Amino acid sequence: MSDKRLQRRKFIQSTGAAAGIAAIAGCTGDGGDGGSGDGGGGDGGDGGGSTSTPPGEDVEPADKIQFISESTPPSKALKSIISRFTDETGIEVEFTLTPLLNYTEKLANDLTSQAGNFDAVYVDPYNIGAPYYPDLEPLDAYIEDNNYDMDDHIQIHIDACSVYEEDGTVRGLPYDCPTITLAYRQDVFDEYGEQATSDLGFEAEPNPDMTWSQYMEVARWINENVPDDMVEYGTGHMAKQHQSLANEFEMIQWAFGGTQLTGFDGKDPILPDDISAGFTDDASIEAAEFYTELVGEVAHPGSTTWNWTGVAQAFANGKIAMAPEWHEFNGLFADTESSVVADKVSWTLAPSGPAENRNVQAHYGGSSIGINAHTSDAKKKAAWKFIEWTTSPDIQFELLKAAGGTPTRQSVYDRSEVKEASQAQTAESKYPNVVPPVLEAWKQENIGQRPHHPDWLQLEQVIYTEGSKMVNGDQSPEATMQACADGFSSIL
Repeated sequence: MSDKRLQRRKFIQSTGAAAGIAAIAGCTGDGGDGGSGDGGGGDGGDGGGSTSTPPGEDVEPADKIQFISESTPPSKALKSIISRFTDETGIEVEFTLTPLLNYTEKLANDLTSQAGNFDAVYVDPYNIGAPYYPDLEPLDAYIEDNNYDMDDHIQIHIDACSVYEEDGTVRGLPYDCPTITLAYRQDVFDEYGEQATSDLGFEAEPNPDMTWSQYMEVARWINENVPDDMVEYGTGHMAKQHQSLANEFEMIQWAFGGTQLTGFDGKDPILPDDISAGFTDDASIEAAEFYTELVGEVAHPGSTTWNWTGVAQAFANGKIAMAPEWHEFNGLFADTESSVVADKVSWTLAPSGPAENRNVQAHYGGSSIGINAHTSDAKKKAAWKFIEWTTSPDIQFELLKAAGGTPTRQSVYDRSEVKEASQAQTAESKYPNVVPPVLEAWKQENIGQRPHHPDWLQLEQVIYTEGSKMVNGDQSPEATMQACADGFSSIL
């Protein structure tokens, strides 16, 4: 048995990972189970598919509003500069920033009760947007009356974060845009890539043409050939019993040509009402078998205990050579006080699968900002000014400079210094959140996204609960896909 395999066995025995994972963690790694997802929009608001008339000229904007958001880097950075908005408009903004599940509970309760305690609201598409969109103010008339340039937003951001109905009603303006692509250690491939390429018979350094099968071969080669004092394992994964496992597996499943839901291809978020489970197709089972081998036999044994934050910290600490990861962690990787690999990081699209009809190489996960439909006209008017300002090109650029977010406006990417950053490696980039592959990742042929379904959080919990059993060796891939199909059918 190899030294790596012995280390793996000792690690699993010491952590008890083979016996299963502890309580389900929350979507941001802060605890909780991702929410119940069983809410629905309250019976207030303007309802699905409607338009809304913005407050008239006779309505003065309120002088203070409440903004609630998940505690994300963009929102923290926004809070640090919000005095500029107050100076410009006279409107004070009070922030409520909390972990994802706490934010979800507070905002969902406010929307369904129609209390109107929060005026401007961060809209996570799955926790809030899909189940509660009727309680969010339709923004189309605001956009038209204020000549807001929606065309400057990137289409995938609008599809994923702004629209929840087939008629295209806009319920939020794109605000942040984390996307799973692939981070890797450039120094490992500079030193060993040529030998790996020769031994394996294909280009070993990660690139847009790499397949998942090739990726696993490269990771295994690194395990066996690269000294531990350079890197411990070839790859690491976010395979804890957590939403992160679902996000990662979804991307791989789409790449292999499978789909969780009949009629959904990982690209169009709008689903018909009569959706049905679709895990037991050959492509999905093949993806599950691949993921089980990748996580269970090749990846760093910490993978079954890591969510996306755990993977990011392991990569920043130099433990793994490659990892699918949300691109906004590049700010962590570039920080020399928090990362030992700041000058050694490169990014590319995630590998592709064998599917001929689909080539998903990234997973989109952004959010928008909207207006509570149940607040007063004066506060709606002030909230619109706030979200218009927050999503403006200049402020999106300010958040980028603070490494607090990634712009959602094309005009920001067209600025010369941002273009330069988008083509630079981490150590050389002025703005590390603009990683090289991200604009390519957002093209329709490369991107995947989860569906806008009011029960999606419950459905996704099925994926990561059953998937955790699978990667820990407690359930076969085929049985896992059947359990997912049964779980979906039960919920739906």
